[in-house]
Amino acid sequence: MLVKPILIAAAVSGVAFYTLGRYGHDKVSRGPAQGVIQPAFAQAPQQPPRPPAEAAPAPVELAQTGAPNHPATTPAAPPKVDETALRYFAAQGDTRRYEAELARLRALYPEWKPPTDPTSQGQAVDPELERMWRLFAEGKYGEVRAAIAQRGSADPNWRSPADLIAQLETVEARQRLVNASNARQWEQVIRLGTETPAMLTCANVDALWRVAEALIQTSKPERARDAYAYVLTNCTSPAERVGTMQKALATLPENLVEALLSQEQQNEFVSIRDEIARRHIGKAAEDHTQKATPAEILRIEALANAGSTPDDALLLGFYTLHHDEPAKAATWFQTALARNGGPKAAEGAVLALGKSKKYQEAETLGAQWLEAGAANRKAYLDAITVLLTQEPPPRLDRTVIERIVKAVGQDKYAAGAGALGWYAYNAGQIGPAGTWFETALSWDRGNEPAAYGLALVRERLRDQTGLRNLVADWGSRSQRIADVLDSPHPRSAPRAEHQREIRQMKGVESSDGRSTATVRAGPDKPMGRDATTFVESAKPSVASRAFDGNCGSGNSGAAALQRGWCLLNRKRPVAAAQAFEAARRDGNAQVASDAAAGLAYAKMQQGLTTEATVAASAANLPPERRKELSTLLLAEQFYAQYDAKDFNGALITLSQRSRLAPETTDLMLMRGWSYYNLGRYDEASHIFETLYKINKSPEALSGLTAIRDVTKRNAQ
Repeated sequence: MLVKPILIAAAVSGVAFYTLGRYGHDKVSRGPAQGVIQPAFAQAPQQPPRPPAEAAPAPVELAQTGAPNHPATTPAAPPKVDETALRYFAAQGDTRRYEAELARLRALYPEWKPPTDPTSQGQAVDPELERMWRLFAEGKYGEVRAAIAQRGSADPNWRSPADLIAQLETVEARQRLVNASNARQWEQVIRLGTETPAMLTCANVDALWRVAEALIQTSKPERARDAYAYVLTNCTSPAERVGTMQKALATLPENLVEALLSQEQQNEFVSIRDEIARRHIGKAAEDHTQKATPAEILRIEALANAGSTPDDALLLGFYTLHHDEPAKAATWFQTALARNGGPKAAEGAVLALGKSKKYQEAETLGAQWLEAGAANRKAYLDAITVLLTQEPPPRLDRTVIERIVKAVGQDKYAAGAGALGWYAYNAGQIGPAGTWFETALSWDRGNEPAAYGLALVRERLRDQTGLRNLVADWGSRSQRIADVLDSPHPRSAPRAEHQREIRQMKGVESSDGRSTATVRAGPDKPMGRDATTFVESAKPSVASRAFDGNCGSGNSGAAALQRGWCLLNRKRPVAAAQAFEAARRDGNAQVASDAAAGLAYAKMQQGLTTEATVAASAANLPPERRKELSTLLLAEQFYAQYDAKDFNGALITLSQRSRLAPETTDLMLMRGWSYYNLGRYDEASHIFETLYKINKSPEALSGLTAIRDVTKRNAQ
């Protein structure tokens, strides 16, 4: 019986060495990727590659004799080696292809010795075959096929070289694989890799990458890892090895990437480890519950300090920002800005400066990037919202206020409008504060802080009707708004942050070590005698009218004066002030004098004490009315000084007022707090004790408690 085995494995291994040789590899640890990633194709139909005809060794005949244990053997004839391609590539000076062909032939024919002079024509020259190899080298594979067919038709006895056919089949399969990959036909890519393992070698790493991608896209990450591992085990091109790791990092789970990193040679994957550290820091920057390791932080810090691009500085900036290190974050963002980090660096810097409580710096920087994008506008608006609600109110230039107002208006940013309301309120500009709170509510009807601010404004202006309407709308949703109406006493003591009520007031240390009460949202003070009540008693004929329609028109001074009183009674002090100004300008002396008094009241309703005083000085009033107006103005001046923390000046003004009128219990309470804030605790205690004896005032009790706490703390 004759047995004619075909040594397929040897032929396949030969193709592997050929393709590896194309890249000049002298050392190959294994054949095609079939041996490494074949499990990846377990679900695809598997067909062994067809070896070139001339690659197969001559068949071996085994003859049986009577003694089966002693078979007779006949030595195989040495195979004929086709050196055509080798000599052609040598003659063309194509070193890469020559080395690849040399490796292929050595793998197929271990006993074969290469020619000493490959450029000489050791065999008879076949010009037509030379032309075919030239076309193949030029990548004109279709023309090669056509030339083979034409030669076969012209000479039926001619047979094309097996290695030429094998190489054609390999490159054509590679083209089909690339087309399938580009079309995202992943199963087709896997099938082609299965059927043509000869192309899955270091000579064609791109094919290996594409097969790995197909395996990932079909949910076989471990098998894709095997494909990448084949490259790292067998291939030596530094660029391809690093490229393989980059693709693995982008597509594989991290635990599979770690296994591949173990195949690193001479720190070749430093850039990959840098990228892994960046990935960890980036995830931790987005999720503050995660943390990067100190080694990873140091690694990227070194890169950021040594580099000239903004990326690593930006990464570290957002990481430190979201892990409560705003000062470090601000430094990194400034570094990124200096390296043309653009809007993202500016956004981060504004956020970091805000978290560092450098609000004015944040506003200045943020204003430069307002038009860079929505994220930059949001960072700016958030920063100015905190800036405007500081205690005490910061001193801001007019240009700063104007650009803040412009930005808030353009975006209809309710929180910003509310912040402008608090800024005006804290500065004693009650009328403008109310306007901004109303604006905030018009942009966001659910803005509770703005509604609370508006409640305080209406309480301050004694607009009981407006306050009741506001409480009716908000009382069920906000207890503190309901408390504004329900408070049995005017809340004249300061509040530490408007979230805390007066009875929970605590002291904060001043620069000299004394405890000082903090006023967050401005004065909740009574106006001695309500300016509106004063107006009504002064002008009974006007005050008693029911003003159901508009406040009239008319261009005369008298008409403007009457319109001003009407608007003032309607709690429209800004419009009233305009009407009084017109009356002063167009009316006779008496009308102008009365208009000056009305203007003073309008300015007081707006919280503009200085302007009210100026207007009052131009009014020609009877002594009794002037005394009442002066009393009211001094009270307003006292509150303005108290709000500005000029406690000594406030006490002097209060003493001046006491010469004109008795001191109300509300003003007595404020006097006590002024003493307290100056550290004059004995005098403050005397005031609070007196008030508590008179009416059991809880505000006075709060003052006594505060004094006891601070004196006890100072004694320790």
